[in-house]
Amino acid sequence: MKNRFKTNATTTLRASFFVAIISTLGACNKAIEKPTEKQVNNTSVVTKPVQEEKAVTSRVVFTSYNDNGDYFLLNATENNGNTQFINNLDDRSLLYGDVIDATWKNDTIYMAGDGDTPAIAKHLLSFKKVKDGNVSLFRKKYPKQLKYHYATTANYSTSYLDELYLLTESYIANTKNTLLLDIIAHKEQIEYSIEEQTRNNQEYTVIGIGKVFEHRTTTVQWLYYNIENHTLYEYDLPNDELLPFSTN
Repeated sequence: MKNRFKTNATTTLRASFFVAIISTLGACNKAIEKPTEKQVNNTSVVTKPVQEEKAVTSRVVFTSYNDNGDYFLLNATENNGNTQFINNLDDRSLLYGDVIDATWKNDTIYMAGDGDTPAIAKHLLSFKKVKDGNVSLFRKKYPKQLKYHYATTANYSTSYLDELYLLTESYIANTKNTLLLDIIAHKEQIEYSIEEQTRNNQEYTVIGIGKVFEHRTTTVQWLYYNIENHTLYEYDLPNDELLPFSTN
C-alpha cells in the first residue's frame, strides 16, 4: 500500500508538470501570434497628394501656326520675346498680330527622335481674341484675295506657297510704302511674283508686289525672304541694299 501510494503521487506530480509546460507553451504561442489581415488593414497609410498644374492666362500676340511636327504649335510673342504653345484646338482663325488672352498650363511632351526624352511645354487650353491685329484690319478694308504667279518650272509646295501668302499679306498690312498704300486705298488688284535669286552667295525667295493694270503687273516693292532664318527684307532700290523688315 505504501509503495502504491508513492507511485500514484509521483505520477500525479509528473502529469501536473506536463500540463504546466503545455499551458506555458500555449501562452507563448498566443503572445507571438501574427496579426490577422483585418488588423493589418486597420493601419492607416498616409500618401502625399499629387499637386496638379494650375491654369495660367497670359496676354500674347499671335504670329503663326505650325502643324507640321509631332505637336501642333501656336507661335506668339510675349513681352517682346517669342513663346509657343502646343495645342489640339480646331480653331485656326487667328491672323498675324492678333492679340489674345491665352489660357494654358505646363504639360509633359516627348521629343521624337531623341529617345522619347520628356520635356515641359505650355499646353494651350483655350484663347480669347481681345484685339484685331493689322492683318485682320487689312482684310476688313481690302476684301480681295491677293493674286500671285511664278514660273511653271518652279517646284513650290502648297505649304510654302501658303507661307509666302501670309508673309506677303503681313507685309502689305504693315507697310509704309506710299505707292502700295495708294493701291490699297483704291482697292486695286494686288498681285505678286515669286522667284529664286542668289545675292552675296545667299539664296533668297524674291517677292515682287504690285498692281495689275491692263493685264500687266507694275511692281512697287521687292521683298527678299531668307528661308533659313525666316527673315524678311525690304529691298532699298536707291542704295541697293536689303533692310530687315519689322512690324514693330
